[in-house]
Amino acid sequence: MNATHWRVQELKHHSADIVWLNAEDARRAYDVVGLHDSKTHLGLNVNTVGSIERLEFGDDAAIATRWLHARVPEIQQVVVVFGEDDCFLCSNVFLIENWSDIFVPSRDDAMVYSNDTPLIVFYCHENAFEVGQRLVVD
Repeated sequence: MNATHWRVQELKHHSADIVWLNAEDARRAYDVVGLHDSKTHLGLNVNTVGSIERLEFGDDAAIATRWLHARVPEIQQVVVVFGEDDCFLCSNVFLIENWSDIFVPSRDDAMVYSNDTPLIVFYCHENAFEVGQRLVVD
């Protein structure tokens, strides 16, 4: 990832906890989430993701954090994907505790997945999360 990319700069205060993916790994991550992103609405694709749960949390970040804690296992690393060239790796614990600082400033949608489990998460810029299990795992 280019160190001058605006998202790297926006999140530089978290540089000790995130590892930006190189171009090849970022493209692969973008392709993975593309399989699970709905083409008809903001959210997960019901054809490739099972057990989808949704939370619309408005401005209550504490509710969203508790909801994520209850649904996202804390003993793994995840890949956070904003776009085809801005993706990073971090721990679940870090993501759950810092999601609002990571997602809210840019107001972009993002997807998160685990390489170790079928977990996938969609963050909607309209203050909603979806969590599900990938049915197609590569």
